[in-house]
Amino acid sequence: MAFETAVRNPERYIEILKAVSEFENVVLNEKNLLKIVVKLYLDGVVSSNEIEILEETKPADIEQLVIDVNSTRRADGGFPSGYSSRFWTYMRTPSELGFVYARYGEPFKLSDICKKLISGEIDEQEAFSIQAVKYNRRNPYRNVSNDFNFFTFIIKVLMALREKGKSLSYEQFIVAMFSQNGNVQEFLKLLENKKFNDNEDAFNFVKQEYKVNTKFKTITQDYPDVVRRVFIISGFISIRFTGKKLIQINESKLKYIEALLKFDFNLSDVEKTTAIEYFNKLNSKSNELYLIIDSFRKDDVIDGEQYVNKIYNIINDYNITEDIIIESIEKIGTRRTVIDEFKEIPEPLKLEFFISIFIALKYGKEYAIRPNYKADHIGKPYSHAPGNKGDIEIFTKEFYWLIEVTLIRNKTQQLNNETANVIRHLYSNEEFEDRLVKYLSFVAPTIHQDVREFFDFSIVKSISNGYDVSIKPYDLNDFIEVTSVSENFNDMKNYTKGVINEFKNNLN
Repeated sequence: MAFETAVRNPERYIEILKAVSEFENVVLNEKNLLKIVVKLYLDGVVSSNEIEILEETKPADIEQLVIDVNSTRRADGGFPSGYSSRFWTYMRTPSELGFVYARYGEPFKLSDICKKLISGEIDEQEAFSIQAVKYNRRNPYRNVSNDFNFFTFIIKVLMALREKGKSLSYEQFIVAMFSQNGNVQEFLKLLENKKFNDNEDAFNFVKQEYKVNTKFKTITQDYPDVVRRVFIISGFISIRFTGKKLIQINESKLKYIEALLKFDFNLSDVEKTTAIEYFNKLNSKSNELYLIIDSFRKDDVIDGEQYVNKIYNIINDYNITEDIIIESIEKIGTRRTVIDEFKEIPEPLKLEFFISIFIALKYGKEYAIRPNYKADHIGKPYSHAPGNKGDIEIFTKEFYWLIEVTLIRNKTQQLNNETANVIRHLYSNEEFEDRLVKYLSFVAPTIHQDVREFFDFSIVKSISNGYDVSIKPYDLNDFIEVTSVSENFNDMKNYTKGVINEFKNNLN
């Protein structure tokens, strides 16, 4: 079992799919593929030290650089060498999961589920879990004899182990990736008779049993890491560390998972070997799955008052202090982590999670805290909520404080994805429309001047419309400093007053 390892975090596929969506129905020839790959660089989805993207950079300015930088890439997946092959690198896994149809010389297609994901009608957990139960290991993109759904195979293994009070170790997961037939009982019997104490044991077994010549790191890290991340974003599993890395069913999605297992989906031999037939089949029966999604959405809603207790349990279980959480925030985006168990959380969610913990340390005994990510039964996040909700909501009966956080550094992406939506989240939530006093903190690694001006304009507009609101955009370090001394509310008020006074002075 393997997916493309160039994109280790499946969260990235959402931005990639958004970037390429405007090319739907465009024929994937070399001319159009160059336009697509250039756009990936301009949008900051793909980067290179040799290609500098400035505010005034136009597509024509970097076309030759894109050609040169990708000139050594080999032909792959039916796409020519160079930048065309680079495009396929980012489309292989979405193609396998049925999000897109991408074949050289043919029109580019987006599935219904892909369009709903891009538009925010469904979230990433819903999208990936739906496509995972349709997926088949043998498909037009994998010339293998392993003819079964690896996701449902592992879920059934985890369910069987759960009944016995057991988990699947990381080493056992490595071995499971080489299952030839997806026989659950056969694999469970193997686990009873064979112990895998470490990665070396798993590697030696796989090498001997399945005659595999793949490198140690590829077998024990690269392939299982990417596949495991797809399991996490689908909401199927939770990872626990008890001296060993253990994989368990995500208890908060247990009923949802059981409903998905009852979903009947089979592919014919033609659909397993023909790309367009495979795409069309994986683009079918979505309405049945939407009904399952809708019926379980209420289970994903976090209760702000109860979640504070979960956060405090996490704080106590991992001995989290203010210094530890600040260091954890500072390590985001690096290969280092302070608390090993949180290493599994995707980077953008990690920032929301850590800031929620930071807020709880400073204000948790006074206010309700509700991050709108999806969390497992422990309280660890695994997926973003649908696009119509804010990131973190702090509230009492008197006020509503919305914290929107992003790791996006690219100015264009910040303006397109994080500005108007943030203001909409502040005012469109009917639950808090009776809170007359509102606050908004927008937090990003860097605040570009255009983004700051957008929020300054929003302040003037909001105040002129009679709202009692305080707004401030923060770079991440600034937000940490202000939160450390519990001055968030005064700081937002002072910033808002300063913007209004400057506006009045300019008018005069």
